Amino acid sequence: MRRCIFIILLSGFIELSYSQGSGIGYQLDLGGSWYNQECPDYRQSIRTITHNGFIRFHNQSGNNAVKLMIGYRTDTIPFKNYSSFLVPDNLSMMHYSTNAYIKRNAWRFAAINQFQFGQKPGRFLFSVNTGLFYERNIRARRSSIDDDYVYVLHEEIIKNNLGVIAGGELRIFWFTVGIKYEKLIRDILNHDFILSQELNTTNSTELRGLKLNPGMFFIHLGVNIDFFD
Repeated sequence: MRRCIFIILLSGFIELSYSQGSGIGYQLDLGGSWYNQECPDYRQSIRTITHNGFIRFHNQSGNNAVKLMIGYRTDTIPFKNYSSFLVPDNLSMMHYSTNAYIKRNAWRFAAINQFQFGQKPGRFLFSVNTGLFYERNIRARRSSIDDDYVYVLHEEIIKNNLGVIAGGELRIFWFTVGIKYEKLIRDILNHDFILSQELNTTNSTELRGLKLNPGMFFIHLGVNIDFFD
């Protein structure tokens, strides 16, 4: 985590030394995924809200910028699992009857390159955005919709993850609206640990059918101030 933050800060200082302008702002990301496996026993969706603060550095001509972001992400992940399995002890069949959701929180650090078209920064611009982001999971909890069964995910969660970003945005003076696509490189869930457990309706093996790194689409809204000579 420290290495990732250091690289992002270093790239910002390098860009600042060659920049002619800079900017600061706030960005709200709203989006998610409705990915589902083909198997009818599983259902899932992801709803995501991320609050971001950022600083941006423009190059000499103003046609390119680097945006460094720090954000706090909240995922709400409803899921269902009605699959059947063979109990190892008595060779009988059991089935899950799960109707639950996972609430996940994570810190995010992102570095985004913005290829900009239009008037100079601070007025009217359209930009094409590509970048990388790092996420640090800080908590995740499974809660049931039908009853009071709750547990915290520990070994089931991978703490650190990387992802890619692609999108575009329209900036009119102080306001920004845009769309983007994000994809985590690894699943948030540690499926090796989940699959290592004995199949049971009282442990986290009910999560085995989930995929928590599908491609996700977002709209984002922002308020920003750009300074450019």
